[in-house]
Amino acid sequence: AGQGALSENFLSCRMFIKNIRLLLRSSVKYPQHIYQSAALAKRSMSTEGKGPIYSSIWNVIDKQLQPTHIELVDDSAKHAGHEAMKGSTAKETHFRLKVVSSKFEGLSLVKRHQMVYALLNEQFQQGLHALNIVAKTPQEVEKR
Repeated sequence: AGQGALSENFLSCRMFIKNIRLLLRSSVKYPQHIYQSAALAKRSMSTEGKGPIYSSIWNVIDKQLQPTHIELVDDSAKHAGHEAMKGSTAKETHFRLKVVSSKFEGLSLVKRHQMVYALLNEQFQQGLHALNIVAKTPQEVEKR
């Protein structure tokens, strides 16, 4: 019963997140608690089954920036044959990061990126090669 219950809970959580995403994409403004619920649900299952660099990036960003939203996509497979990757033994090298955090308030886009790069210095030392960053404040997301 334990395995089946876990699978059922996981699928329920995924369906909840999918429905919240649909709500968030519509033009209707929803109360802040809906945005936070979606972010918390997504955050709770985010690193399951992922590699060590992915998990490390997620955990650092989550702890240091306390975001309301994180999306992290490992694009390493798309870049495996590129010249810069030849001879590299690293498996997790290229990521796309979308993060929404109040810690970005008052900072230029360049400063936001510098902040993220500084937070992930250790991951770059461990083989992270490229990071595409979208960094916004909660107010910028609400204006959409």
